[in-house]
Amino acid sequence: MIATGAPNSQILENHTLPGSSHSTRGQQNSEAQTCSWTQHKVNKLHLKTRGPDAALMQAAKYNDTKLINRILDSHPTSLRLCLKQQNQNPAIQAAIHGNTEAFQLLINYGASPNTVLASSSYEKDTLPLLFPVSGKRSSYSPANFTSKTMKVLLQSEETDLNSINYIQDLYIEIMMTPTELVNSQVGAKNRGGISVLLASDPRTQVNTKIEFHYLGPFKSFFHIEFPPQSSFYMTSRGKIPVSLIGQAILLNNLDLALTLLDRPDLDPGKPEGTAVNLVTIFIHKLSKGLFFNLGNPLREKMIASEEFCRQILDSDKVTVKRHFLLLLSADFQSRDTLDINEFSRLNSVELNRRIRDELSQSVQRELAMESFSTSPPSYEMATQGALLPPPPYRTQRT
Repeated sequence: MIATGAPNSQILENHTLPGSSHSTRGQQNSEAQTCSWTQHKVNKLHLKTRGPDAALMQAAKYNDTKLINRILDSHPTSLRLCLKQQNQNPAIQAAIHGNTEAFQLLINYGASPNTVLASSSYEKDTLPLLFPVSGKRSSYSPANFTSKTMKVLLQSEETDLNSINYIQDLYIEIMMTPTELVNSQVGAKNRGGISVLLASDPRTQVNTKIEFHYLGPFKSFFHIEFPPQSSFYMTSRGKIPVSLIGQAILLNNLDLALTLLDRPDLDPGKPEGTAVNLVTIFIHKLSKGLFFNLGNPLREKMIASEEFCRQILDSDKVTVKRHFLLLLSADFQSRDTLDINEFSRLNSVELNRRIRDELSQSVQRELAMESFSTSPPSYEMATQGALLPPPPYRTQRT
């Protein structure tokens, strides 16, 4: 995860992009007259009675690109509103209301995409509002953007998709990337689609993690049944590390989980220390009859990751070894309820031996499948490792 600094204040003094002109903005006006004549009159009244800042907020909310141009040409300092947090930011208002033309225009003038994406939107005094133990959560979230306005944001080269948001959780801070932040907004109407857009962008780092406290506001907020505290691996400070794919499954974001599994760079063994909790979370969901369709692609990722397999084999949690062995031998096509007590009689040494045997057989099967897909293999190649039955015995005719 990469922390970012404050947005560039120089943009505010020179609010046009290199090569832009009044004629360019005029062309944008003619292409995007989506604000009604009556609403435009109301917005202009705001400019006369309440000043340029209030009028800019109103214009952004109602996609009044003509008035946005007029205000920022005459009062460029009003753009400083786009550095403010939450609903006091015109760019955020435009993004939440799906006003792509107004949103794009504000970014062209110099609004910071990273502020809109929330890397600077959660100040210290608002941190507890994101995941309160009780009461109403903060009303702003990038998960409330529309897909069109999020695509506008993703088109900006300045957008840092791996910026850090610091979210308070008891006495610790959870460090979240924008994708993790959106995934955590369980009640947001566009959460699935927006998280998919973020995770599909090649700039997004997918091997990230958060660390939360089991008894903190983060866990208590979702009203989702978590695995028992004793089944998690915890750090020496009592924090639970969970990878991004683990977070998607934990918070029931199937769209995000499927998108992550399609990424060739996803490694379920990264970051270090998250493999055990990924197995714990996934087995817990399977025991509730959920996410069977993730079984095969997730298992393939697990088997292919040396880091993941090493963490499981090195773990002192015998239950996790049993669960991983269960995943290796499960038939996810049948959608039968898994017997989580299977292999309960095996000790740690025996479990590790069985896991290594299963992994070896899985690798041999994969090599055999690759042989068939690339070129017609010889019988000896195909049957290596007893993957195919022997040929039928033929008697010689006389």
